[in-house]
Amino acid sequence: MPIQLTPTKIKGSKYLLIPKDLAQLLEIDDKSILNLTIEDGDKGQRLVYSIREKSSSSTES
Repeated sequence: MPIQLTPTKIKGSKYLLIPKDLAQLLEIDDKSILNLTIEDGDKGQRLVYSIREKSSSSTES
């Protein structure tokens, strides 16, 4: 079942915010890593996010 998201503009960039309930359902948190793939299809382009396992160590510099 698709959901409709409206991009949010912050300092000239556009972001798709994940609704809190959906983030909880998918167990997405600050350590989650999401990969974005753009697919071309008959109905236009499609953004596909995949969730990798959470990072076990911090990569902060």
